[in-house]
Amino acid sequence: MSCAERLRTQAFIDGAVDGDEAAAIERHIESCADCQSFCADAAALSDGIRTLLPRHAAPAALRRRVEAALGAERRGRRWAGRGFWRGALSGAGVTAAAASLALLAILPPRAGTLVDQLGDSHAQALIHGRTIQVVSSDHHTVKPWFAGRVALSPPVADFAAQGFPLAGGRVQRVGGFEAAVVVYRHGRHEIDLYVWADRGAPLAGEAVRRGYHLIFWTRRDLDYAAISDVSEPELRQFTRLVRSEPE
Repeated sequence: MSCAERLRTQAFIDGAVDGDEAAAIERHIESCADCQSFCADAAALSDGIRTLLPRHAAPAALRRRVEAALGAERRGRRWAGRGFWRGALSGAGVTAAAASLALLAILPPRAGTLVDQLGDSHAQALIHGRTIQVVSSDHHTVKPWFAGRVALSPPVADFAAQGFPLAGGRVQRVGGFEAAVVVYRHGRHEIDLYVWADRGAPLAGEAVRRGYHLIFWTRRDLDYAAISDVSEPELRQFTRLVRSEPE
């Protein structure tokens, strides 16, 4: 017989509850083997669907043509005076502006821009105390929590035995995309593992911003960035653990 809280657990997975109710359901899942199994099945189904459905990135040649066209348009545009606003407010101007915004939305950010965005995102989350939206060291709780909130299934594992315990997760908008952020602890430090759908953007490899180390990589159809103020060897150790996890 299934748990009487199954419907509430389903609502939690779907992202239909928040605040105190979500926290209460999280506590229930942590103590209920039936709901943990239900969450694990939901996460496995999400992983299976993501694996079966292909993602198609825009070809590099198309991205270059779009970037070149936008660059030429910017160089040839006159920004000063009433002439600009008359053109912008005309039907053709509005159409061109909308098309430009649509093209910009599908273009992936440059590697340097992405480093800046992630550095700012991590720093702001720490400053405002908004690093965790779902607090749990149980991957059966954290992984399905992402299912109703972001269109991807990030890997969630607990590395407590290696000194990197799972602390929870959050969803954060970085630039023009939604990222799942899996949060880990290492002593008094926090490590944020950002995961987002690959859009063909070049990644920086390793970088430092605002005193935080970042390590980037791509696996199948997902991009990853680990960011923290731990030492570089410790962050590399953490990324090796993440990358060694089976898909």
